[in-house]
Amino acid sequence: MTGPSDARQRTLDLQARALRFSVAVNRLCPKTFSDLPSTVVWGQLVRAADSVSNNLLEADDASSTADFVYRMKLTLRETKEPKQCLAKLRMSCLDGSSSSEPLEREAAELSAIFAAIVLNVSRRQERERRRRPPP
Repeated sequence: MTGPSDARQRTLDLQARALRFSVAVNRLCPKTFSDLPSTVVWGQLVRAADSVSNNLLEADDASSTADFVYRMKLTLRETKEPKQCLAKLRMSCLDGSSSSEPLEREAAELSAIFAAIVLNVSRRQERERRRRPPP
């Protein structure tokens, strides 16, 4: 039995990376908070990080290229939110901020990857649209 194609393996690896990011955020999240800002930012961060991996799975099950691009754009938007929340933790010295810098870098890297995917697929879709003869 053969394994997944190279393209499929890259997709699976990216899904695993997004899941690891979500799990890392959940593990870093303090069990109790010392103030309201920490509570609010961490709540947003946990929800957004979980959305990244969930939306990436949804994109993988897209029904068309246009649906895939739409879902990847959602994933990209959701990746920007934890990136911002992690910056808020660091800049405000909120609960758990001392260990958040690697996650902030990972959010930035995931965001760059998702943006590249959206751009590349959108460009490919546009090239294909131009090649089609007019109706």
